[in-house]
Amino acid sequence: MSFRIGVDTGGTFTDVALISEETGETFITKVPSTPENSSIGVLNGLKQIVQETGIKFQDLNFFIHGSTVATNTLLERKGAKTILLTTKGFKDILQIGRQTRPKLYDLRARNSEPLISRNMRWEINERTNAKGEIIEHVDEEEVISIAKKLKQMKVEAVAISFLNSFINPKNEINVKEILKIHAPNILVTVSSNVLPEIKEYERTSTVGVNAYVMPKMDFYLKYLKKSLSQLNISSDLYIMQSNGGVINTETAVSNPVRTMLSGPAGGVIAGTNIAKETGCMNMITIDMGGTSLDTALINDGTPQFTTSSEIEDYPIHVPMVEMHTIGSGGGSIAWIDSGGALRVGPSSAGANPGPVCYGKGGTEPTVSDANAILGRINPESILGGRMEIDIHSARKVVKKKIADPLGISIEEAAEGILKVINANVVKGIRVVSVEKGHDTRDFTLLAFGGAGPLHAGDVAKELGCKNIIIPPNPGVICSVGMLMADVRHDFVQSFIANLSNVRLENINQIVSNLYDKGYRELKNEGFSQEKTRFITSLDLRYKNQAYELNVELESIYITDKIIEKAIDQFHSNHSKIYGFNRMEEELEIVNIRLIALGLIDKLKKEMNEEYQAKQISPKEYRKVFFEGRFFDTPIYEREYVCIGSNIEGPAIIEQLDSTVVIHPNQIAVVDSYNNLSIRGVN
Repeated sequence: MSFRIGVDTGGTFTDVALISEETGETFITKVPSTPENSSIGVLNGLKQIVQETGIKFQDLNFFIHGSTVATNTLLERKGAKTILLTTKGFKDILQIGRQTRPKLYDLRARNSEPLISRNMRWEINERTNAKGEIIEHVDEEEVISIAKKLKQMKVEAVAISFLNSFINPKNEINVKEILKIHAPNILVTVSSNVLPEIKEYERTSTVGVNAYVMPKMDFYLKYLKKSLSQLNISSDLYIMQSNGGVINTETAVSNPVRTMLSGPAGGVIAGTNIAKETGCMNMITIDMGGTSLDTALINDGTPQFTTSSEIEDYPIHVPMVEMHTIGSGGGSIAWIDSGGALRVGPSSAGANPGPVCYGKGGTEPTVSDANAILGRINPESILGGRMEIDIHSARKVVKKKIADPLGISIEEAAEGILKVINANVVKGIRVVSVEKGHDTRDFTLLAFGGAGPLHAGDVAKELGCKNIIIPPNPGVICSVGMLMADVRHDFVQSFIANLSNVRLENINQIVSNLYDKGYRELKNEGFSQEKTRFITSLDLRYKNQAYELNVELESIYITDKIIEKAIDQFHSNHSKIYGFNRMEEELEIVNIRLIALGLIDKLKKEMNEEYQAKQISPKEYRKVFFEGRFFDTPIYEREYVCIGSNIEGPAIIEQLDSTVVIHPNQIAVVDSYNNLSIRGVN
């Protein structure tokens, strides 16, 4: 038999999903993450699931990994010693940015310090004009001299971003080639490869982040790939991208900035598949783990994408699934501010020491401690009994640090912690929904992650969502989603022109060039023409605007009719997002984009069309706190909950990777794909 395996490394747990290619049967496991070296947690999870299932390492013919290494490196500011090489006169572009204030009415607000300090930003005598003509070539001797200084300073990475290199990258490429010869041990990345787009600041910031995280990503992936090879795993190591596609190790090493949100993107891809299964084509996803929460929106069965985002105030302009991340997870720490108000997060207890109830040395009250106190998670053990819960210590710390200072009971304090964290989650969801012109009442809430199903009932009620869907393995859904993704390469070429008088042959020539690049990439990766798909889109804006909207086209190549439809779509999108449009205003093209997809054979997931619901009995009852009082609540095991079954709330459904909370007056129904659909939310 042959199997596919997906591994997602989170802040607290590393999730593993194993799927049989012949039967579609899924096996899962979770192990504690190892922040000091994430690969240890990956290998531990891999060995554990192989031991639990009895398969052989040689049976694994597809291995995909969602990595947090690049993200954590940036967030923790533990990246490489990096130099930025830029055109003479432009070294302060990272400092100047867009000259926007982070908080409009805060007189003390300051922009974050650039990732690369001023003394590490060096200028080079070179120049390319706005037409792409080189008016000053690179001086080889100057670059050789720079290479010597780089070695003396023990620089680890170099980012190169020259003026107008998105039109003509020759000077950037020349500098890179010279550095490869005279400083071969230093990793070099160029903006024309990472982001060949207009806008100096965003392009420079993106290539700077790419260089900053590259050495750590290079070491991590090569170490992990070598370790997998030593286990005789036949598969290469594939990496999930932030755009919901798959790339090989070599591409991930050279473009680690594309993996910033790789794990959460897997959850959105899985959510898209669930939307099609259930017929609930409009979904809001929440992926709530131990450290953070990622939320995204699926509209008409399609996830939303963006090419413009920020992490820790650093612009990153690469295609990615549009999602919003907040510091709200099971490990989020509850605290009382100077004004006496209860706050939760963004600080987290993480994997080590973790929540107090985990018994690993935690000293601060967390969301998981509150859930344990209220009986919403098993007060004795989790992870199938592999981790014991210290409920006594959890109650003690909540009493000392929250309940006593506020003059309330322990249960009231714990319930208050949950109310605050849920309010934070709702606020985060509004960023990807209400602020984008969507009404949350038109959406189903898809909750996953270890903690998502615990909080879904309260969150859906606040949002006014129709119902809640919990997938069969919510705690490892990101790993499962990775196994549904296709190989994906994104290409872009800046092209500024008025849409009213643009020559279509010029656009189609650029599209043809991008198509050739994409097809070559996919062919080299073993995809036949029948297994490829290409999508063309345009970044459009009203003339003289500074920001643009992406409009997908119906065909790879462009005709007058397709342009007319793109114009109509742009006006519609602009009205939906900003509340107005200007039909009479002229439009400009800014960028031409092409997505090249290598289609991977999808695993079969059988729908049980004929089933007979069986009477199920709870394994036990326990006191669970809802709405200010304890209820004698039935506890069920998910593996024994049958298709077609109805479970009336209040109820708790436990499984290895998560816990589902069904509130009073809610009913959970199991559909033909084993999803839990919770109704009566409002």
